[in-house]
Amino acid sequence: MVTILANVNALAASRQIGVSKIGLNTAITRLTTGRRVNNAGDDSAALTAGNTAMAASRKAGAEVYKANADYFKAVQADGANAQKTQDAYRMAEMEGAGTITDAEYTALKTSSGGTDSADALTKIAASQVTNAAAMSTALSTANLKGIEHENQLGIADAWLGADMGAEMANLTKYQIMMQAGTSALSNANQSAQTILGIFR
Repeated sequence: MVTILANVNALAASRQIGVSKIGLNTAITRLTTGRRVNNAGDDSAALTAGNTAMAASRKAGAEVYKANADYFKAVQADGANAQKTQDAYRMAEMEGAGTITDAEYTALKTSSGGTDSADALTKIAASQVTNAAAMSTALSTANLKGIEHENQLGIADAWLGADMGAEMANLTKYQIMMQAGTSALSNANQSAQTILGIFR
């Protein structure tokens, strides 16, 4: 029976085109962002877990930078101690020569940080122990935090990352469905032409 009150087939085709359009837009968004989850509607639980992991990854990454900076600060202090050691050696030479009243000796005491060569070398040795510990700790921290940074980033990608192959397949699928839906809608609307033909 042909009616004009409701073109159910056309309505169904139009509705399905809308569904296909949403699917197509989702596939395009995922392909262009590289993310499977772009909003809470995609997967709210995964979004929460992924964002938590991403935040942890960024924090660990920042800690790597800080640890590297701490390492080079210790290296700088180590270099300064190397120069202080040379100053202490020169002080020892002057002490042996009996010229500790010279202006050079006074300047060397200031630069070496000791009251005499032995005191300077004792202080330098203590400082070197501290520097060695700082360098070792900084390197260890940089490595551990680097591993954490990588792993947390991997966790975030597992939750949020798009399967590019699957999304390419979805893109093709929804493009075909949109074309087929448009064709079906056109065919469903032909019934109106049939009604008009009755009046001719």
